[in-house]
Amino acid sequence: MKTITKLNKSFYERMFFYIIGLLIMSVGSNLFLKAALGVAPSCTIALALSEIFPSHSYAVFNFLVNSFLLLCEIAVVKKVEKKQAVQLALTFLYSLFIQWTASPLRFITADTMIARVVLSFAACAVLATGISFTVNSGFAVLPMEGFVASLSQKTGKPFGTIRVYTEISITIISGIVSIICLGNISVVGIGTVIAAVCTGTITNLLSRFFTRGFLLSRAAAA
Repeated sequence: MKTITKLNKSFYERMFFYIIGLLIMSVGSNLFLKAALGVAPSCTIALALSEIFPSHSYAVFNFLVNSFLLLCEIAVVKKVEKKQAVQLALTFLYSLFIQWTASPLRFITADTMIARVVLSFAACAVLATGISFTVNSGFAVLPMEGFVASLSQKTGKPFGTIRVYTEISITIISGIVSIICLGNISVVGIGTVIAAVCTGTITNLLSRFFTRGFLLSRAAAA
């Protein structure tokens, strides 16, 4: 009975940290939008669609794009599993957080290029912090990571390699769609480069502290 209680406590703790991570990530996503220099590579399609169809929000298209990636994951593994239902629920929650956190950040403005670049770095740091929460919680993954993981297992290639190829492909497609439909490439910019180069590095640095914290908390609870 005591073991079951500990397992339940661990589950709810991990779920709590994951949801907090999604909330922080949503703030980072909105800061990228405020900087207006492009978003993280995996989000460029959602941004392009929100500019092509302005009657619908970025959060809505974020959900739709992630749902499509979830279908791609199912196509790769050729089966529907319980974890995919969890991914869909988390995707909805993440998109909801993006919608909710947009209003409190309306007061933030960046009128100069320097201010926009600084804001993009800040957005990257916030996004990486949220990712660190989700990754180190060990709770679940969003459809993007699920799709990449399924491709990695299918092809036998490293997760990181598949992730890079996928993000490059998404960015290229977003740029082409933006040029054709909007006549510009505003969805891909300095902010996209900053996110691509810095997010992983910051996440890895923060993960060391998270890992150490989880180990210490588990040792104390044992």
